[in-house]
Amino acid sequence: MHTADLSPVEVPQLVLLTFDDAVNDLNKGLYNDLFNVGRKNPNGCPIASTMYVSHEWTDYSQVQDLYAEGHEIASHSVS
Repeated sequence: MHTADLSPVEVPQLVLLTFDDAVNDLNKGLYNDLFNVGRKNPNGCPIASTMYVSHEWTDYSQVQDLYAEGHEIASHSVS
């Protein structure tokens, strides 16, 4: 089915959340505030994001925790 065939209430609404750079104690609180308070998508699934992680200053145990919570982990470029 093409979206042109859908009524306005049937058109999927998307919000993409992405973050880039280091994952560490400086941003852990923000991620907890955004994702660990019971927010759900209309289908009942928890919200998640894509983390573009840089190597420098990253706490990889926190990256593993984010992945286990359902977030997508992507590689940030290195220059």
